[in-house]
Amino acid sequence: MEWIKPFMTERKYRRGDTLFKIHDTANEMFLTVTGKFLVKEINVEIPPGRLMGELGFLTPNNRRTGTVECIEDGQVLTITYERLLEIYFQSNQQFGYYILLLTSQRLLENNQRLQENISRLEATLAQEKAARETAAAHGIA
Repeated sequence: MEWIKPFMTERKYRRGDTLFKIHDTANEMFLTVTGKFLVKEINVEIPPGRLMGELGFLTPNNRRTGTVECIEDGQVLTITYERLLEIYFQSNQQFGYYILLLTSQRLLENNQRLQENISRLEATLAQEKAARETAAAHGIA
């Protein structure tokens, strides 16, 4: 991703700052340089060196899919989707492939997290049901 940095703008955030909120209109992508950030809805930390905000680039209505908050003072580099499209179409096929891989990876990770959450909820419900049935069998309400 080094080659894209000259096209990006630096921005600094302090702990507690919100970079964007779920369902906001998305118009830029971020590359974390320092600090830590949290995707609140799925409780995932984003360390330095990671892209974020790329899914909004690909959603049909360009909306954010999560809320990102700064949890440790940090610096990011940003690039508008408009500039990103220029680069994508004009110069670098590798970049297009990278974005495709990145978004596929994010979607698969999110799907895996969802499946794990469903499994945990099902296990909790089964335990609660077994406890209720045991209590009912022993006459405890």
